[in-house]
Amino acid sequence: MYHYYSKLLLFGEYVLLQGGAALSIPMFTYKGKWILQTQIPNPAFKEKLLQFAESEQLAGVSGLDVATLKQHLQAGLTFESSIPVGYGLGSSGAVCAAIYDRYCQEKTQDLGELKAVFARMESFFHGSSSGIDPLTIYIEKPLLIRNKSTVEIASLKPWQQPPMVFLIDSKLPRQTGPLVQWFLEQSKKTDFADALTQEYLPAHELLVQSWINARQQDFWDNLQRVSTFQLSHFGPMIPDTLRELWIKSIS
Repeated sequence: MYHYYSKLLLFGEYVLLQGGAALSIPMFTYKGKWILQTQIPNPAFKEKLLQFAESEQLAGVSGLDVATLKQHLQAGLTFESSIPVGYGLGSSGAVCAAIYDRYCQEKTQDLGELKAVFARMESFFHGSSSGIDPLTIYIEKPLLIRNKSTVEIASLKPWQQPPMVFLIDSKLPRQTGPLVQWFLEQSKKTDFADALTQEYLPAHELLVQSWINARQQDFWDNLQRVSTFQLSHFGPMIPDTLRELWIKSIS
């Protein structure tokens, strides 16, 4: 591969960690690639790549030629990317996919095994990772994920009148790690866990299925259920700059 494109997790953010379904698609708006530079414009990023190359996360990947990776990085290789950092579009996932693609000498074609490898790699950046971002970027096809580990290429039915999907820039880039940690801590509380199981996960599953099967009315009904639940229970996840718009959109 020459370019490594961004990804968009349409459904399944955070609830994937609790066994919910997720649907991830490649997004060809942004991309990254390997380049060789004699003068590195971002020495902090070079240092981060070198730390990654020397990490336990990469050391445990079977067949990964870490020695050559470090040698190339020290010689001026870097990863040039237009994928915004902190916006959930796969900036760290692209790095993982690129390293695996270029330096792994024992690649697997099994999606489940690939997901596990990428989860280990990306945990260097986030502390915990599902592996979905780098897997979607590496495969470049829509992926349906269930029960954290079961993954398949999604077969999407065509819409007669497809909903318009777009991104709104909150102007507030954030780190994924602290938000994941907050969600996991909340999930240990009985009331929150019960609400997830009884309300959110069923509505979320119907939302995913309505998208896959192009059922328009079901999609909008369940999108409202999911969005209302998120507003009530996922406060820290919603940027302050979008809260008013979120409330108006629900009503």
